[in-house]
Amino acid sequence: MARFLPVALAAALLLGGCAQHRLVVEHPNPTGEPVTVSSSAFGWGGVQRRTVARCDTDLIDEVRVHQNIGQALASVLTLGLWMPTTIEYRCAKRPAATGSTDD
Repeated sequence: MARFLPVALAAALLLGGCAQHRLVVEHPNPTGEPVTVSSSAFGWGGVQRRTVARCDTDLIDEVRVHQNIGQALASVLTLGLWMPTTIEYRCAKRPAATGSTDD
């Protein structure tokens, strides 16, 4: 049993996935491929560069925030002084114009 613990810990570190949070709209209408950007916060989130989505329509369909094991480890080892993460987003098509029914 004592020999199993180091192997299990090594496997957990090597095979560990990434944390992912996903935000989607109720009725998806995506356009184009997902865009991935890197973002870092410093000083427990006190200093963070603004991340701007570049969509022709100014509409967002989906946002995913990923943090892999390396990014999580960096956050833990620096006690939150540096928190790197990856953000992925998809733009949305402009909704089809509907006619007014006001008579």
